[in-house]
Amino acid sequence: MSYLNVRTRQADGALVVYIDGYLNSLLGEEVERVVQETLDSGMRNFLLNFEGTRLINSIGISIIIDIVEKIMERNGMLAFCALSRINRELFQMTGVARYVRVFEREEEALGYFGTSA
Repeated sequence: MSYLNVRTRQADGALVVYIDGYLNSLLGEEVERVVQETLDSGMRNFLLNFEGTRLINSIGISIIIDIVEKIMERNGMLAFCALSRINRELFQMTGVARYVRVFEREEEALGYFGTSA
């Protein structure tokens, strides 16, 4: 049995979370766990990099909404980058895009954290 592994790295005062694969309940729960543990340790800025994500199901969307709420409750900042056209439209239709800055590239998003601190 293989276990999910969510890659992360710290850069410019933010935790970059690389979401690779189909964002469903399994991968979503792992992403949420990583974000929650990092929030609990004091980090407040998060960048979700969706470059490796082609599809997001309804459970994945609900988990992303939970992540948005948790970060907002802690007065943190959240950004997305490298969204496919379909995923960008999905976040717009569900209203998630109203609460999160979206960037084309990771470097642009990391600049957002540096200038908004």
